Amino acid sequence: MAIIKPFRGLRYNQDVITDLSSVMTPPYDVISPQEQERYYQTHPNNIIRLDFGKDFPNDTEKANKYTRAAEFLGAWRKNGIIKREDTPAIYIYDQEFLSGTEWLVRRGFIALVKLEPFDKGSIYPHEQTLPGPKVDRLKLTQACQANLSSIFALFPDEHNAIDADLLTMTDTRPAIDFVDDTRVKNRLWVIKDEQKINSLVARMKEKPLFIADGHHRYETALVYKEQMQKENGNPRNDLPSDYVMMVCVSMNNNGLKILPAHRLVRNIKNYRFDQILPLLQESFKVELLGKGCTVKDFMSHLNNGSEAHAFIMYEGQEDAYYKLQLSNEKVLDVVFAADHPEWRRLDAGILHGVIIDKILGIAASDVTAKDYVKYVKDEADAISFVQSGQYQLAFFLKPTRIEQVREIASARKVMPPKSTYFYPKLVTGIVINSLT
Repeated sequence: MAIIKPFRGLRYNQDVITDLSSVMTPPYDVISPQEQERYYQTHPNNIIRLDFGKDFPNDTEKANKYTRAAEFLGAWRKNGIIKREDTPAIYIYDQEFLSGTEWLVRRGFIALVKLEPFDKGSIYPHEQTLPGPKVDRLKLTQACQANLSSIFALFPDEHNAIDADLLTMTDTRPAIDFVDDTRVKNRLWVIKDEQKINSLVARMKEKPLFIADGHHRYETALVYKEQMQKENGNPRNDLPSDYVMMVCVSMNNNGLKILPAHRLVRNIKNYRFDQILPLLQESFKVELLGKGCTVKDFMSHLNNGSEAHAFIMYEGQEDAYYKLQLSNEKVLDVVFAADHPEWRRLDAGILHGVIIDKILGIAASDVTAKDYVKYVKDEADAISFVQSGQYQLAFFLKPTRIEQVREIASARKVMPPKSTYFYPKLVTGIVINSLT
C-alpha cells in the first residue's frame, strides 16, 4: 500500500515575499497564454517562471525555458527568496471555497509518496495521458531536479479517521494563509512532530491511492526515477527520485468537489443539424427546452432530473437547447462491444462513444486533437464559443461521481478524456520538493 514520508520542502521566504498570492499560480495546464503573461507581470519571483516559462524565438537546446527555470530556482535559493525546511515535515493543506452559497473546506496533506508503476501496486490512474505533456514535464524535471507542483491523490477513509487526525493538527495558526486570485482561501500547516508524522505514515500504509490530477507528472516521475536509477548504478537504497510530492485527500472529505468538463464540438463533416437530430432520436429521447435559455434554467433541467445518462445540447444556428436522455441501451452493446466496455456506465463515455464518435463521426483518435473537441468548465463560456461560430454544438454533463472514479481506477481502466474536474485546483508554489 501507500508508502509516504516527510521531507524538507522548499517554501517562499515570507520575510521577503510578504504577499504570497503574488507568486502562486494554478497548475500549468489550466493557464492560458494571457494568464501566463499576467503572472509574469505580477511579480518577478512568481512560480510561473519555473513551472510554465515562456518560449523565446532565439531559444536553443542549451538555453531555453527549462534552463532558465533551473537558473531562476538556483538564484532564488541562493538569495533567500526560497528557503528549505530545517527538518523533515508533512504539510497539512486546506482550501476553503464557495460552492453555491456554502463555504466548503477541502483538507489534505502534502508528503512524499514512493513511486510505483501503474500496472501493479496500489497507486491507480483514471485518465489517459498524451506524449507531449510528458516530454515537457520531463525536460523541466531534469533541468530543475525538483517537483515544482504536487500530484493530487485520493485515498479511502470510510470512518474519516485520518481526516479527524488532520483536524487535530490544525489547532494552531497556519504558517501560510492567503487568498488566491480565484478567491479560494489557502492555508498550510507545517507538521514536524515525529509522533504525529509516524502515526500518519502508519495509517497510510493500509491505503491505496487514486490519482485525481497530475497523471502526466506522475508518469514523468516514473521515467525520471528510472533514469536516476541507471545513472546511479541501480543502488539498493532509495534515491530522492524514487519519491514524488503529492497532496493526499480523503475520498470522504466534505470539501471534495468534482465539476463536469462540458464538451464543445466543431469541424463536424457535412454539418446539417436537421440530419443529426433524427440520428440522435434513434438512441435518445430528445426534448426541446426552448430558445435563449439561461444557464440556470437549462442546468436545472439537467441536475434536478433523476434520469440516468442525460445531457443538455446547445445548437448555435437555431439558438436552441435540447435535453437528451438515453432511451435505447442496446446501442451501448454495439458501441462498447470491443472497446472500453466500462464506459457504458459513464455519461462522458456515452457522450464520446455514441454521440461524438458514432453520430457526429469524430473518431476517438481525433478527440485528443484540438481541432474537434474543447473542454470547458464554465457554462456561459461554452455558449459564447458556439454563438461566436467557433464551435457547432455544446454538450453539458452532470459531474462524474467519486465512486465511479474509484471503480474504474480499481479495475486499472481509464475514463474518457477530461471526465473529472476537481475543484478547486491545487496551488503551484506553496511547497516545492528538491530531488537533490
